[in-house]
Amino acid sequence: MSTSPSKPLFTVIIPTKDRSDYMYHTLRTCSLQDYENLEIIVSDDGSTDNLKEIVEEAARKDPRIRYVSPGNGESVGMRDNFEFALDQVKPGYVLALGGDDALLPYGISRMWEILEATGQEILTWPAPAYFYPKTKMETGQLIVHAKYGRIKKGTRIIKSKQFLERQAKNLSYVSDIESPMFYVKSVVSTRLVDKVRSRSSDGRFYACSTPDGYSGIVLAGEVETYAFTENPFSMHGVSPTSQGVGYLSDTKEANSRSEDFFKKAKNIPMHRELATQEYSPLITVMTADYLLTARDLPGWPGIFPPIDFKQLLTQSISELSDNLFAYDKVSRELGILHRIAKYHGLEDFFKSKVRSAHRNKRNTLEGNAISAGRIYLDANQFNIHNVYDAVYVANYIHQIIPKLTFSTLLGFIKNSIKYGLSGKSKGAALPNEEAWL
Repeated sequence: MSTSPSKPLFTVIIPTKDRSDYMYHTLRTCSLQDYENLEIIVSDDGSTDNLKEIVEEAARKDPRIRYVSPGNGESVGMRDNFEFALDQVKPGYVLALGGDDALLPYGISRMWEILEATGQEILTWPAPAYFYPKTKMETGQLIVHAKYGRIKKGTRIIKSKQFLERQAKNLSYVSDIESPMFYVKSVVSTRLVDKVRSRSSDGRFYACSTPDGYSGIVLAGEVETYAFTENPFSMHGVSPTSQGVGYLSDTKEANSRSEDFFKKAKNIPMHRELATQEYSPLITVMTADYLLTARDLPGWPGIFPPIDFKQLLTQSISELSDNLFAYDKVSRELGILHRIAKYHGLEDFFKSKVRSAHRNKRNTLEGNAISAGRIYLDANQFNIHNVYDAVYVANYIHQIIPKLTFSTLLGFIKNSIKYGLSGKSKGAALPNEEAWL
């Protein structure tokens, strides 16, 4: 392990609740890190399972792991739990994971190498995703970013202004691989976190109900540039207990989790330009909320063009038509969008769009496949059973496949032929009888 005192502290915060079935594997990926000046803080939001025991057992094996809880056994909600976890972080760099996410092998060391080389305070990457079984289909699935099956490599500097302009235009923070949100797919200096907090009236970092995408928007506005690498250092884990999955599903357990989340989020309405509505899980609406909330922070230097609310409504209806949301939850979102439309004088426009919309029948992509931007692997076929298995497969894909060029393969063939022929050529004779009798 690295013991150099000149290397800064990296902190991984894991705000979570009731994820004991997955936390064990998440912490295994943290413990395999070879960077010693590392702290892993698990912040437990009143779990009712044996999460505390899982974390404390891991901490006995790895002193870099620490268990904390914001509410003395009572749940405070996702946003407050994230803020509490962030309060525990000492100066250096910070990355947030969920209780079913993971770090790739050597992830922290590689982060520091690029941050040191580029001199940037933010580094982001395209995180692969592992879906546990019974999340979106019966079997598990590993998804890796690739362009038509080709794994890209390299590091480049991103201009924050261009990223923010793109977000205001596309309203889709999830699909933007260059998003510098430090939830799973980015690492950021604590100096920038403190800078955002200094602009807030209550000294908090998180200003929206959901803490992931907001961090990317607000931090991008604090810098002119940041670094992006094609090589991932962490992984999204998606389990049946994930909050996003809970809202898309219609099971009793999923509905219970959603109701609990909405109850705690009621006192954090969306921006006034979104009609001060309750939280909506529509990606389009969340992205707008992040942008508008960040824009209103005193002195925030980020710049982006005005949001087109006709586009927001059209895109949101398209999301609801994509057969992802449980049907009984679509009415709630349409009600929120209707009130946003009325606020902007677009009620007739909205109603005409809804009348002409229909749910499509798109099914979940199962098995192995390649799309324009991703590789999909059937986890069962490749003996991937959890995020710990998945990070090794993803790491090998990114480390080995880019090196399999035509010249490399030609070298394999030449060496194989040379080796085969060497066994057929005659060398020196074996010792005669006088030597071995």
